[in-house]
Order: sequence, then structure tokens, then C-alpha cells
Amino acid sequence: MKQVKIVVTGGPSGGKTTLIEGLKKDLGPHAALVPEAASILYRGGFPRLKQEAAQEHAQRAIYLIQKELEGLVADINEKSQLLVCDRGSLDGIAYWPRGESHFFKALKSSRRKELKRYDWVIHLDTASRNFYDTTNPIRTESFSEALKLNERVKKAWRDHPRRIVITQNEDFLSKMTLSLSVIRAILDGRSYEEILSELLSG
Repeated sequence: MKQVKIVVTGGPSGGKTTLIEGLKKDLGPHAALVPEAASILYRGGFPRLKQEAAQEHAQRAIYLIQKELEGLVADINEKSQLLVCDRGSLDGIAYWPRGESHFFKALKSSRRKELKRYDWVIHLDTASRNFYDTTNPIRTESFSEALKLNERVKKAWRDHPRRIVITQNEDFLSKMTLSLSVIRAILDGRSYEEILSELLSG
């Protein structure tokens, strides 16, 4: 049986970490989880600098780590039905200083190649100002910067044929409940159209 590969992405403080923690409890062995490459890199001491060259080195490293993590987790969890990635390779476009075309040229890839690597994309919009989390030591963006970054990440994944966008919600718990329902529906084999009409039409 083919493993279904899902990217959970979005803007800062969108709820990715909370959703992925929920998936661990909710789906157990049915879902294998790929950790966020950027968090591993920066928590390990990789310099986080603002110069263009430094940003490109960091994003190149994140891209390579991302691909290896995805391969590793898939290989050691062959029986899991879902492979859930905490961000995906195209997220790097949002952080690449010289734009999308240079990103693909530098990494010797293409939009088509990267999109084909993932079956589904779930984008969690940045939380509203009232719920924006400033306690994460890895997060350096202000709320206004986070909103801009959210739109850049959304644009990076714009052509994926099965992208679900979970918007801001007055109730953060409702947002997480909806996100979990979408992933359960994917696990159950529901189509993109069914998920849109049954879970997101309101």
C-alpha cells in the first residue's frame, strides 16, 4: 500500500506544533511524523543571521535535511499509512532572499519536482493577534512580519492540486479539531472534493 505524504505548513503561530502533537495521540502508528528541519538545525547551533548569503546557506541546509528526514522516516515506518511532514521543501521559497526562480536554480530543482513529492498540503494560517504565540524561542517574527510570511508560504504552495487552507478561527481549539478531521478524512481515503464539501464548505 502506498504511503500518503502530507505537508503541514503555514505561517508562524499557525498551530503546526499543536496539530502534530495531536496527531501523535490521535493516529498513533497510522501516521509517521517528520520533524521540522529548521528547528533541528537552529537548535543544534546553526547560525541564524540576517545577511542574504547566510539566509541562503541556512535554507540550502534546511532543504537537504528535509529531504533526508523524509526519506529516513518513510524507510523506518513502512507500515504507517500517512507520512506527515512538519513543513516541506517549498517552504524555503518564503525565506529565500533572491526569489523563487533563483531558489530552484540554486537547489537544482523545479516547482513541478517539489510539488510531486507530496500528496497533500495542509496550510494553517497564522493565528489572529489575540492568539499569536511569542514564547517560542525559535520564532523571531513580529505579528505583522508573521502575516507577510504566512502569505509567502501560501504562495510557495499555490499550484498543489490538493492543498487545504485552514484559516484563522476565533476559537483555536476549533481550528485544531477541523485540521485533525481533515487528516482523518485523508487517512480514510476521502477525495479532495469530498473534504472541501463536507468539512470546509461552511
